Amino acid sequence: MKGISTRFIMKCVDAALTDSESNYITPISVIESIKKQVNEQLIDEDFRERCLEIIGSVVREEYLKILENEIAKAFVTAYEEQAQALFDTYLDNAEAHTTRAKIKDHITKEEMEPDEQYMRAIEEQIGITGSSRDGFRSDVTAYMFAKMRRGEKVNYTSYEPLKEAIESYLISSVKDMARIVTKSKTRDDEQQKKYSEMVQTMMDEYGYSADSAEEVLTYASNNLWRDS
Repeated sequence: MKGISTRFIMKCVDAALTDSESNYITPISVIESIKKQVNEQLIDEDFRERCLEIIGSVVREEYLKILENEIAKAFVTAYEEQAQALFDTYLDNAEAHTTRAKIKDHITKEEMEPDEQYMRAIEEQIGITGSSRDGFRSDVTAYMFAKMRRGEKVNYTSYEPLKEAIESYLISSVKDMARIVTKSKTRDDEQQKKYSEMVQTMMDEYGYSADSAEEVLTYASNNLWRDS
């Protein structure tokens, strides 16, 4: 058996806790602890360098992806409600497209063609393009209505590919705003309000403390959006 064991990783987490000068650790401090332990504990030079390469590229990039999503979600007020609204709109349009029907505006009662541009914007988030669009829309519609017939609850998380597409669409729409607020050295009142709400959501939803949230947001400013 080769590689780094689960026990080794647990020792790294323990070392991160021991070395911490505060009452918390973050993914950042755990990654740094793993690097330190790899340097100190692994004797085989080639294996050590390979592990450090993986930590510096694969692990780091994966964490930055997770962090960017967390920050973007925290920036969105009422994330779940907005994701559900996107889902409802997509399902209405996909059903109309599949059944070759029109959509009735809820306010004006005007009948309209399905919003092709909107559906494509959602689908492109997961690489659904060209001729595969029709099949995807039919699959989504059939799956959702089969669940409804069985009396099961239907929401934006019901169909994993569509859930992924909706989350990507929603997150990408706020990343620039989150980046601006996070990086800003001198925030105006509105930006400070957004920043404070973002920190509070990270505490409420993801288990951060105020200090650990500040730490990862600073890390995001220095690493995630360094060239933005």
